[in-house]
Order: sequence, then structure tokens, then C-alpha cells
Amino acid sequence: IEALPAGAPVLVTMEYSPGSAPEIEPMAQALTRHLLWRGARPVYVSLWPEGNSMFQRLRAAVLDVEFADRREGRDWVALGYKAGGPMVINALRRDLRAMYAADLRGAPLDSCPAVADVRALDQFALIVGLSAGTPGLQEWLLFGADPTGVPLAGGCTGVGMPEFLAYFPRQVVGLIGGLKGAAEYESALAAAYPQRTVPRPATVAMGPQTIAHALIVAFLVLGNLGVVASWRARRRPGPR
Repeated sequence: IEALPAGAPVLVTMEYSPGSAPEIEPMAQALTRHLLWRGARPVYVSLWPEGNSMFQRLRAAVLDVEFADRREGRDWVALGYKAGGPMVINALRRDLRAMYAADLRGAPLDSCPAVADVRALDQFALIVGLSAGTPGLQEWLLFGADPTGVPLAGGCTGVGMPEFLAYFPRQVVGLIGGLKGAAEYESALAAAYPQRTVPRPATVAMGPQTIAHALIVAFLVLGNLGVVASWRARRRPGPR
């Protein structure tokens, strides 16, 4: 993202739901800040029905609060959810307007400067997939990035990280893994932009997550100690 020229169009895909939002929503917030600070033009789409509501949460938390001076349709645009999974991606490779005649407001795409020069998927400078399942990052890789040559980056849940590490760094140029990855992204932004205020919800959430993980490990240890004690009791010879 740091290497993108000013005004570069970036496709941001939001394939997650409220259940996975605690891990992925901080990524979406940090990513949006990063893109707009760099002067890029984020274009938001989704292959999940929940994508529209996830975008509205992003809008209320970041776009309307921190970037009130940026104009929808000119500096960023939300196209929203379309059903069809890989078929949507295939259609976008041929013609963006074949799938999206208007944005979420109902404004015709030809009236949105943010996508005025984007006719198909291969005209985006970067695709960033925020994925909690299928369809998601893998479909954007197989049907979008690989056929067009557009660089692909992404973020996924912690349990999904091992699946996508096989594609990094050749087919997926950047990868954020779970809440820990989101917290690292926030820290990287804070270091790169010391003059700006960087909200850090993922960093704050790492504390409760660490406690929860420590409790899980403690319960595992206690459970195993109980098994060992039971095994030793069975092996102990009884009275004669």
C-alpha cells in the first residue's frame, strides 16, 4: 500500500459476518485508514450477504467519523454484495458495470469518479480480501488475481491462516492473520504515521484474548494432570 501511487483504485472485499468481526473488523478499519491516508481510492464489494451490514459498521466507525471531508463516490465507493461467488469475480474480470450498475446509494457508477477509469478487475492496482470463509480470499486468488495478474493481499481469521500461508508471498503478497495480525498492522501504522492518531481496537482486545488463551492452557494442563492421577490410581496395587 505504501508503494501505491496517489489515486490508485483498490478493491476491498468484505467476506465476513458478525461472528468473525472481532478478528477481521479491526483489519478493515486499519486498512481503510491506511488507504485513505495514502490517497488511494477504496472500492468495497462483498460475496457474502452480511457484507453490506459489515460495510455500514465500517462506515459508521471510520469513514463518517475520521474522513468526513472525503466524499463518497469521489474518494471511495461502496458497491456492496452480489450473489454468485466465483461467477461474480469472473464477471468483474470482463466488465465491472455488468455486475454493478450503481453503488449502494443507487448512484450510477458512471457518476462516481472513484471508479470512472475502472472498467474491469485488471484495472485495479491491488485487491485486498478480508475473508472468514468461502467464498473468500481463495476464490479471489483463483478467479481474480491469478488470471488478471493484479496483486492480492488479504486478512483472515486465525484458524484460516495456515490455509493461506501456502500462497504467501508469491500469490498473496501480504497476509494478516487473526486478531494478532490486526494488532501488528495497527502497530505498524502507528510507527509509520506518528503524527496521526491510530485507534487500536485489536491491540486492546489482545489482552482479553491472552487471558482466555492462558485459561484454556491451564484447563488443558489440569485435565491432563487428572488423567495422569487416574491412571496412577488404577496401577497402584490394592490391599492383599
